[in-house]
Amino acid sequence: MKRFVVGVAAVVAVAVLFGARPLDPVGADPVRQAVLGRLAAEQAAEADEALADAESLMRQGVVDAGRGQAAILSGPDDPADHLNLAATWFEAAADPVASGQAALAALRWTLLALNPTASPPTLALTAVQTQDIGAQWRAAALPASSLADLRRSAEESLEALDDALAAIEDGDYDAALEAVAAAEASVEEVRAFNGELATLPVWIETVDALLQATGDIARAAQAGDEAGVAAAQAAYDEAAAEAATADQALTIALGEAASATTGPASASSAEALRAVVATRDALAALSILP
Repeated sequence: MKRFVVGVAAVVAVAVLFGARPLDPVGADPVRQAVLGRLAAEQAAEADEALADAESLMRQGVVDAGRGQAAILSGPDDPADHLNLAATWFEAAADPVASGQAALAALRWTLLALNPTASPPTLALTAVQTQDIGAQWRAAALPASSLADLRRSAEESLEALDDALAAIEDGDYDAALEAVAAAEASVEEVRAFNGELATLPVWIETVDALLQATGDIARAAQAGDEAGVAAAQAAYDEAAAEAATADQALTIALGEAASATTGPASASSAEALRAVVATRDALAALSILP
């Protein structure tokens, strides 16, 4: 019963302080307005503090997401490590987003009590949406790793091709053929993605032709077949003329796939960050605060 009485007293006190509805600020009690002004300032500061935390966490998430996206196209890192870390940052931002929303809701009523025509700041982002962004980055992690594996296999095949050509120059034809076999194994790993990436077949066709010609050169040279070497060299030169186009095709395939894999999470992250920044700007611009 005592707790109930205290609760009723608190409600009565709030009703006396704020009134049943917003008052005309021109004719309002200056003491009441001063109290409300201080309360609004405290609530605005609380909201901004929470949103500053959310913004900091999100920015760290965006940085790690960018590292993961870059790792798809270059370098030894596994993109999944960075994308999962980005997910963790956004998931962590959900709590301060929720705190910011709560503070903004309280601030809204205080501002309207101060001035019925006020436009209280709002946040176009919820804690659930913030967590969902984290889930998007986690969902992108494994496909991103697969794309990085494809790119590394392509790089390994070309490195092995270079080894084969160097061995032919040295007259070590057995080593050349071993290198060709290693390159072909790497190309098979790339071929597993064929059909999923529109321009990838261009790269595969060119590298297949280069490897076939390189192997033919090594076998003909090993057999002392000068005419066979000349024919294989001509085939190699023809394929090599398409190498630049093939490299572009691989770059396009990886770029398009990377964009499709990480694009939705990236767009959601940018939108969430813009929403938080916009709300913080609105809080800073509140002219109604003392």
